[in-house]
Amino acid sequence: MVNQEKTGRRRQQTGKVLSARNIQTIIVGVEWSLRHLLYKKSIRRLTKYVAHDEKSEAKLGDTVLIEETRPLSATKRWRLIQVVQKGELSDLSPDAAAAAVPQEAATR
Repeated sequence: MVNQEKTGRRRQQTGKVLSARNIQTIIVGVEWSLRHLLYKKSIRRLTKYVAHDEKSEAKLGDTVLIEETRPLSATKRWRLIQVVQKGELSDLSPDAAAAAVPQEAATR
């Protein structure tokens, strides 16, 4: 008999919500850094994870905790555990959030 509460060691990541446009789906960006082997310069990288948000509680700009899970779709392999911190843009409507972002940042 399999113990239902034991899930093993699942990886957890903390990152910011980059997109929350889809129903029950969020895109979370996790930033990490490494040093260049030759030049020893610190390089920042961003990995995007597609995560399942059952209650659609995460908004754009929120800091969230996600956990690895079984494949839920072609790209979804993570699920939302909790919203760690509400973002600055989370209370705004999509139109107001787009207006709050400077045009220079929107064109990059």
